Amino acid sequence: MTSLYKQSVPVFVKYLRGLSGLLEKGEKFANEKGMKHDEMLNFRLVPDMRGIPFQVQSCSNTAKFAAVRVGGLADVTLEDNETTFAELQARIARTIEILESADPHSMDGMEDKEVIMETKMGNFRFTGQRYVSEYAIPNFHFHLTSAYCILRHLGVPVGAFDYLKDVFEKV
Repeated sequence: MTSLYKQSVPVFVKYLRGLSGLLEKGEKFANEKGMKHDEMLNFRLVPDMRGIPFQVQSCSNTAKFAAVRVGGLADVTLEDNETTFAELQARIARTIEILESADPHSMDGMEDKEVIMETKMGNFRFTGQRYVSEYAIPNFHFHLTSAYCILRHLGVPVGAFDYLKDVFEKV
């Protein structure tokens, strides 16, 4: 059985690095095409969807809260106030730094322990395993995919290998 830590923290770090690469390509594309950064960052595929800053913040928060709620990592408040590519890159770097400070054994034995997720919509109860596999990982990828789709829709030359960065090992 793979530990909750191995299922989550290293995976989040890997894909946060990939998200950073997507943002680099987005910023470069905007600069080359003369597109205003805020137009790219605030673009919505549909009116009730939020832009790239929210998607990055949601990836960051989901990853961080998995380590906090399941692994007991001390919570670090991140303000959710990023509005530029540089601020989003700093947010990703800070999130990776927080995740890399987690003890790899911190989630040991938490598979069946109760995890309460407190939100503005109410509190939700999970086991550690359900929280990681049925909430945190899918929610993280939902927001990562949303950021990817916004960039792709705007013409940024990204593809599956940008999303799945370093997943494949050539033989």
